[in-house]
Amino acid sequence: MRIREATHNDAKVLAELGAKTFYDTFRPHNTEEDMLLYIKKNYSTETIFENLSNTNIQYFIAFDDEIPIGYIKLIKNKTFEKLDTKNNIELEKIYVLNTYHDKKAGKELMLAAIQFSIEKKFETLFLGVWQENKRAIDFYKKFKFETFATRAFKLGNEICDDFMMKLGL
Repeated sequence: MRIREATHNDAKVLAELGAKTFYDTFRPHNTEEDMLLYIKKNYSTETIFENLSNTNIQYFIAFDDEIPIGYIKLIKNKTFEKLDTKNNIELEKIYVLNTYHDKKAGKELMLAAIQFSIEKKFETLFLGVWQENKRAIDFYKKFKFETFATRAFKLGNEICDDFMMKLGL
């Protein structure tokens, strides 16, 4: 497995990988209509291309040989009202294909997110995670993330409650 920074040439791959991993993760808990609305808005090739053009957004992709298996999306200089630090970075997305969940791809992507955040001199790496996603919460706790707040997250027509978790760097 290898991980590398994404470029504009990866927009289509990220859109497809993002749509598939998001759908596979959350479809059992949401309506088809809500899922398709969210995916259309957030995982079009155009949206991803625009994100890749934003200097405050950074993607990394994990590959098994040449097969893309997961990715992370970081948003630099992001803030959240309940954070007590000013120099923050958000891990907005970390997704891995289901068939790679037990193959350390998530761990390697998280290590890449932490390393990038430290290299760029951020004080805090934070994220939101659905309160019902115990597997993800346990994963973040292994990296010493701590819950510090909650926030609402809109998926289609549904409002979900997320835990906000942070890691001091």
